Amino acid sequence: MNRLTKGFAIGLHARLLIWLLILLAMLWLTLWTHARHTIEDNASRELDHRLQSTATLLLRIYVGNLQTADADARPRAALNQPFLAQLMALPNSATGPQPPSFEVLSAEHGVLASSSDFPAAARFSSPGFDSRFIANQQWRIFTLNDLWHGITIRVALNQHVGTAHAAMLNHDVTQSLLWLLPAFTLLAFVSVWRGLAPLRRIEHAIARQNPLAPRPLNIDRRRVPVELREFIATLDRLMNRVREVLTRQRAFTAGAGHELRTPLAGCRAQLQVARRSRSAEGRERALCKAQQSIDHMTTLVDQLLILARLDPVAPRLDTHPMDFSEVIRRVVERIGTPRAVQLRLAMPDEPVTVIGNAPLIETLVTNLINNAIRFSPRQGTVHVALACHDGRALLRICDQGPGIAPERHERVFDPFQQGHGKADEGSGLGLAIVRAVAQAHGGQAMVHSPRDGGTEIRVTLPIADRDSAQATA
Repeated sequence: MNRLTKGFAIGLHARLLIWLLILLAMLWLTLWTHARHTIEDNASRELDHRLQSTATLLLRIYVGNLQTADADARPRAALNQPFLAQLMALPNSATGPQPPSFEVLSAEHGVLASSSDFPAAARFSSPGFDSRFIANQQWRIFTLNDLWHGITIRVALNQHVGTAHAAMLNHDVTQSLLWLLPAFTLLAFVSVWRGLAPLRRIEHAIARQNPLAPRPLNIDRRRVPVELREFIATLDRLMNRVREVLTRQRAFTAGAGHELRTPLAGCRAQLQVARRSRSAEGRERALCKAQQSIDHMTTLVDQLLILARLDPVAPRLDTHPMDFSEVIRRVVERIGTPRAVQLRLAMPDEPVTVIGNAPLIETLVTNLINNAIRFSPRQGTVHVALACHDGRALLRICDQGPGIAPERHERVFDPFQQGHGKADEGSGLGLAIVRAVAQAHGGQAMVHSPRDGGTEIRVTLPIADRDSAQATA
């Protein structure tokens, strides 16, 4: 079937209908074969029963007539009575529509009686049932020996009689079964059509979806089979996720356009000021501000490129084993302690090996520390701690800033979201990059609000075991 349908497309309705018709055809063939064999067996048994019943009737008639005959002429007188008339007068239920051929033999007197069509070659049949091919015809013969009266009765019947009867029954049964074929076909078509009706409803519901505003299918679960209910629930969850992705994409596009437009407008304004300024000092000051706007745009574009690089459909990252604690120390050393904020490190004594992309891991740590420094007050402290827990490296960076409301813990990881409500610094992409980097390395990023205030960002990354580290290296 697969080879048959490989060269062309075939619908699910047709596939199920074809398989169902094949099964029904096999069932019909099985019924027809069984009925045929049953009819043939019954015809053979009926033929043997007729032969045996006729032989028994012949013996009874002969014995009955023998008791009334003269003692000297008993053997032949028993058959000189209206013997044949009694046999021919028997009902068809006993001898059938065509009386069998017969022969009555006496051990002392030879042939006592015989029908005209009895085949002579049948005299050599063994006692009981026997089949012989005589004169190009198949005969069924039954021999009955009566030792008390010293006679042998043979009854023969041409098997074409039984074959014709079986053929007639086969014809009747086959005609009845042939009527079942169109009934089976119609029943199979209706069953497949109604059985796949829920799939057609799902198809129509999906076809009515707006690609720009997907929504749940809103199909009544009670009207679909149990096997499709989880499928519909999965489609509804998928539609909700697609809607969320489209919403975030629109928000991301709007935010990116806004963030890029602001420095562009500032840069253009400063360039116009520089062109109109008559003093070298004024032009220099305007050009410096324009340079700052360009730098801000460059940073924003670099961050957007990082997010694009971390897209799930992007090529696989180039990773290798690294000491996570060493990366943190290197980033802290490069940042220093600006704005009179103290950085306190709590690192394990032994290396914490993770498998990752070194530039992206450094970007993750840099964004977290810069974000904590930005929102910490002067003379505040930023705690950076690394530990191992359940096979994962746990990085905690806690500041002493104003904190983040619990209902905004998840939204701060969305692009262009300001967690502390300040829009004067940063682009709103720092924490979005942190989560994207963590997820790209099999980790997670989450927000925690300590009881004593501030904000704590936790990042977990899987620790590389020795075998995987060697294989990656």
